[in-house]
Amino acid sequence: MADSELTDPMGREITLHDRTWYGHILKGHPELEDRRDKVENAIESPIEIRYSLNDKDCRIYYGDNETGRSIIQVIVDIVLKLVKTAHKAKKITGGDVEWSSQTQSKE
Repeated sequence: MADSELTDPMGREITLHDRTWYGHILKGHPELEDRRDKVENAIESPIEIRYSLNDKDCRIYYGDNETGRSIIQVIVDIVLKLVKTAHKAKKITGGDVEWSSQTQSKE
């Protein structure tokens, strides 16, 4: 599979490198093996984007996992324009909301 070139709802171009997907994400989070499309969708059509509490250059993207028990959490460095990691999460956490699908749908 090739690197994925993605665009978030704010118009930011973000790359999910194959080396990150296979060399980091799947090694640490094998439960995402059949979920690359969900990770990509979390960037292109997120439920919410939050500021990272740990790194001012990073944002946390949340996407639907369609399992009902967890969501997809993707950490993106918006300065380097790349996905750092992704995993399943039980709930949305992080800093302040930067973008929300609920807010956008009301406008």
